[in-house]
Amino acid sequence: MPDVIVFGLSGPSCSGKTTIALQLARLFPRAIVVHQDSFYRPDSQIPLHPTARIQDWDSPESFDMQAMVRAIGTAREALTRADGAELHGVDGADQTASQWANPSADVDRLIPPAAIASIRNSALRSLRVDAPHDIPFAVVVVDGILLFYDGADDGVSPGTACDVGALVYAQRDTLRRRREARTAYVTKEGIWVDPPGYFDAVVWPNFTRYHRSLISAVPHVADGPAAAGSA
Repeated sequence: MPDVIVFGLSGPSCSGKTTIALQLARLFPRAIVVHQDSFYRPDSQIPLHPTARIQDWDSPESFDMQAMVRAIGTAREALTRADGAELHGVDGADQTASQWANPSADVDRLIPPAAIASIRNSALRSLRVDAPHDIPFAVVVVDGILLFYDGADDGVSPGTACDVGALVYAQRDTLRRRREARTAYVTKEGIWVDPPGYFDAVVWPNFTRYHRSLISAVPHVADGPAAAGSA
């Protein structure tokens, strides 16, 4: 078993990736979470959507993918060198929610402590160890809307830096309701507020456009009930 496992959680905006990522990381005593949201380019570099003619925050070009791949490598190295205590200098590494997602306090309330304890105990049994500090590996958890996207060049997609991954998703109406319930996002150069209809014009079409291969491997992912499939 490797000393460090990099686990990628990808899926559409508001599918629950960050909630899962943070709780998964807390199951392990040595873990780093890397948020793709930390690697958005400056506002002035966000491209326009070709048909909606508004800024497209859900496209690969909106992120510095190479910087993210480097950060994942740095996180892996940090956990290999130490026990995870020395995380300074790891861009995007955090144990809190990205500001583009739910606040950390909300994330903590979404899953009861008893459920986390049950999952932890199940994981320990599966690994055949008695306590979390006996787990023989560290974990880098990576979350983002575009980890395993179609058409990525080798070495540029964050998915190439992951050892294993999963696609997290929910029904389209659920995703829209969650996205539209959010207010403003603090960006590198200001504030972004979704214009009316942004989810249907940009968020959902981009998810289906950049994940055709994953969607084809999981029946009904585009419009079916909430579920998760291997990436």
